[in-house]
Amino acid sequence: MNRSEYFVARSLALSVMLLLCGSGSAVAELTTADEIRECARGNFPEKTSIQFIELKSRDRAGNEKVMDARLHWKQDDEGHVRLMIRIDGPQDIKGSAYLVIEHKPRDVVYMYLPALVRPRRIVGGGSNSIWGTDFSHEDLRLLQMSSDTLGSERLADAEVAGRATYVVAQVTEPGSESAYSRIVSYIDKENCVALQTEYFDSSDQLHKRLTVDPTTVAQVNGLWTAHDMEMNDVGEETSSWIHVKHISLDEDISGRYFNTVQFYKD
Repeated sequence: MNRSEYFVARSLALSVMLLLCGSGSAVAELTTADEIRECARGNFPEKTSIQFIELKSRDRAGNEKVMDARLHWKQDDEGHVRLMIRIDGPQDIKGSAYLVIEHKPRDVVYMYLPALVRPRRIVGGGSNSIWGTDFSHEDLRLLQMSSDTLGSERLADAEVAGRATYVVAQVTEPGSESAYSRIVSYIDKENCVALQTEYFDSSDQLHKRLTVDPTTVAQVNGLWTAHDMEMNDVGEETSSWIHVKHISLDEDISGRYFNTVQFYKD
C-alpha cells in the first residue's frame, strides 16, 4: 500500500470508527491482525507530533529522578521516522538531546551533551538507556506511533485494567539488530490504544513491560492518545514513567530538529 492509499484507508477507518463509537458505544469486533493493526494506525498522526513530557525513573533503592523534556516526531513520505528528545530540566542536564533515525537493520542515534562541542553518533544504535531511565532510544521510537509494535499474529483476547483487549504479536525481522525478538501488544477494543506492551529479549524471556493508565487516554485532534505510561524492567526491578503534559499533532516542525548537526539547538 503506497502512502496515498494508506491515508485514504486511514480516513475511511476513522470515519467508520466515529460512526460506530458515537457516545461510548463499542467499536465493531475486529477479526484479523491486519484489521487490528489498521485500527491502531488510525490513532497515528499523519506527519508530525510535538510533546512536552515529564520523564521520571525509580531505581531499586526507591530513589527517583524527574526530568522535563520535549519530544519532536516526524514521519517522511516513505514512512520512516525521526525522533528528537531534548531535556528542559533539571539544570544540570538541561540541553542534552538525542536524535533517533529509523534505519534497518539498526536505528541511527546521535547524542548531544552541553559539555560536547558537537553531537556525536552513538555506536550500538538504539538499545542504550536514555538518562538512566528504563526507556531506550529504540523504546522511544517504538512508543511514538511505530507500526513495529503492531503485531502480524493475533493471539487470544485478554483483559487489561478491566478493559477488553485484542492481543497481537510481532516477531522481529530476520537480520534486525533490535534489542527485542518479539513484541506483544494488548489493544483496547474500544479505542484501539495499546494498554500494555511486552518486550521479549533474544532468549524469548520477558524483558520489559509497558502499561498505560486507561483513565488518561483522551482524544487529541480526534485521535486517541495515551497521556500516562509506565515502563518496568522485569529483570532489574526498576520503573520509569512518561507523563504527557501537552501534545500537538500534525503541525509544521522545522527540519532542523531532525538534522544531525542542528537537532539539539533551541
